[in-house]
Amino acid sequence: MFNVILPYRLVQRNRNRTSLGSWEFEWIYKFFIHSPDSRRKYLVEIRQYPGHLYTADFYAKVRNVHRYRLRTHQHAAGKLGATVLDILARVIREDPQACFGFIAAAMLDETTDVSTKRFRLYTKMLEQKINPLRHAVIERPETSSIFVQPLKIADNEVLKEQIISRYENIFRETF
Repeated sequence: MFNVILPYRLVQRNRNRTSLGSWEFEWIYKFFIHSPDSRRKYLVEIRQYPGHLYTADFYAKVRNVHRYRLRTHQHAAGKLGATVLDILARVIREDPQACFGFIAAAMLDETTDVSTKRFRLYTKMLEQKINPLRHAVIERPETSSIFVQPLKIADNEVLKEQIISRYENIFRETF
């Protein structure tokens, strides 16, 4: 699972020239997942923040305010995960000090944001695919947030918690 990487491409790169949000750059990638009865476009938005911090948001392109919470019923979590991980690997190759933060959105039928189904899936996916000799996967089940940090940061408890605290501010401005 998480081995089939779909073809994707960079759609655009944006520089934040506004006072909305603290991100500096944003890269938007797109790819398609085909199933027997549908073809759906997916977007991956990578945002860079000061201090080598990145977020990755990915979702099916739909006109719905709950786009992060929807299920597409394409049964392609492995392909989706592998493709997003390949994009993350590209960022890490370009910035070896990169740290990532994610919030695993609850599905529409979930009543709490604590340890969501997506949180459990994303954690499993990252633990399988992230090299434990280079990066640590840090879980916060109470908020369904996941962080990927280089070991030299994750091994320093004070620095690790400072970065997670910065991510909490980033998540507040975004969600």
